[in-house]
Amino acid sequence: MKKLIFDFIISPLSVFENPFYNYIIITIIGLLAFYVAWNIVRNLGIRGEFGSLLHWAIRTIAFVSIWFLCCTVINMVLFIIAQWTYILIIIILLLTLFILKKYSKKHPNSILNKKIYK
Repeated sequence: MKKLIFDFIISPLSVFENPFYNYIIITIIGLLAFYVAWNIVRNLGIRGEFGSLLHWAIRTIAFVSIWFLCCTVINMVLFIIAQWTYILIIIILLLTLFILKKYSKKHPNSILNKKIYK
């Protein structure tokens, strides 16, 4: 019964649109969630029905957490790849501001430290 609930919760979750890649990554996430739940319950020393229930609860939470982390990382990478010019411009602007700030601290009489309005 617990496995049925677990399968019901994780069945709509997918990482990729490609079913082959999705099957591979969901299997890896499932194995990681299993090892996390197994080690936690084993280290706690809980056995029996309560241990089984705790194992499936931890496994479900671990699976959803790892799945969310994978999806977030993949979406961030895809966003950076799609918007690489904007990201590069923002990085260059931030780097320029950082360099100007360092320069103004080293040279207190520079024009960067002058007040525009008196």
